[in-house]
Amino acid sequence: MSKIHHVTKTRSSAKMGGVAFDGDQLAALAKDPKTLRRMGISMDHSFARNALSVAMDAGLTQPVTTSSAGVPVQFLQEFLQGVVHILTTARRGDVLAPVMTVGDWSDEEIVMTILEHLGQPGLYKDHGDIPIAAWNATYERRTVVRFELGAQMSKLDEERSSKAGFDSMSEKRAAVALAFEILRNEIFFYGFNGGNNRTYGILNDLNLPAFVTLANGAGGDTTWASKTVAERVTDIVTAVSTLRAQSGSQVDPESMSLKLAIAASVKDLMNESDSSFANGMTVNEWLSKNYPNITVESIPEFDGADGGENVFYLYPETVEGSGTDGGQTVIQAVPSKMTALNTVQTMRGVNEGYTSATAGCFVKRGFAVVRYSGA
Repeated sequence: MSKIHHVTKTRSSAKMGGVAFDGDQLAALAKDPKTLRRMGISMDHSFARNALSVAMDAGLTQPVTTSSAGVPVQFLQEFLQGVVHILTTARRGDVLAPVMTVGDWSDEEIVMTILEHLGQPGLYKDHGDIPIAAWNATYERRTVVRFELGAQMSKLDEERSSKAGFDSMSEKRAAVALAFEILRNEIFFYGFNGGNNRTYGILNDLNLPAFVTLANGAGGDTTWASKTVAERVTDIVTAVSTLRAQSGSQVDPESMSLKLAIAASVKDLMNESDSSFANGMTVNEWLSKNYPNITVESIPEFDGADGGENVFYLYPETVEGSGTDGGQTVIQAVPSKMTALNTVQTMRGVNEGYTSATAGCFVKRGFAVVRYSGA
């Protein structure tokens, strides 16, 4: 039969919390393991000798590390494939005029020959001199301007971008090409002032006619935002009839493809309807019915282009039978969109240089363009 060494009597829940020992009592018990065994606490002699004084310290030891919030968020992220590029304002120059790759990057000027046929028939006679036909040539010049931009890649840049999921050098080359395209579009509209050069845009080319201010509407203003649908249509009819007369009927708006280039801010007004037309017709519907060959283009650069006033242009893309050059009304004269200069290998990567060249806008047939201000 086992010998009973100690009994703890408990008659209420308040007495069930156990027995508390202070430091001195714990030290005394540690010196006499037999006493602990009598209380139901048993351990071998090596633990009693070496560890009891440490393990039964009066104070509890706190964790050495700082408490964390769990798994770091980096391990809980999933990256989508591909990248999203930041876009700039739409470049609309190419919808107004074709890009003509002419000349060479090293050329100084792009020159257009304008030739007039001369001759006056006379009455026939058997004797005497016959009238002689001739020609007269003049030349219109545009200056080529050149630009440069480079891209650089290092070993660290390449490897880190690869881990991020994209090719750094490919993106940098794309950035170079985009920068040249933005610049080419800007020069097409505004030209480039380099001092004595002759590089113009479609807003200031020397061959363009002057802006004509639109008539006021019933609201007392020229703007399309203040005009009725019928008044906007009247402005377009005025432009069409002016173009026909100005060109000496060389431009036939009913049979030739025309561009109506308007400010982007008024483009959606073309789809508005009001009571000024009994059938609720919009400007676009009216155009498709009466002048189906007219294409409407919205141009951000035409907003406030003439002293803060919106402008619009009307012109044919080509005038047939007006020369041997293709008949284009307006072109972009571009010797080089983007040309590689050189590639230099360095200790840590590679450097690349690129260049571009443009002569801006060339209005070849100014008689075929009408332009208005105040829309």
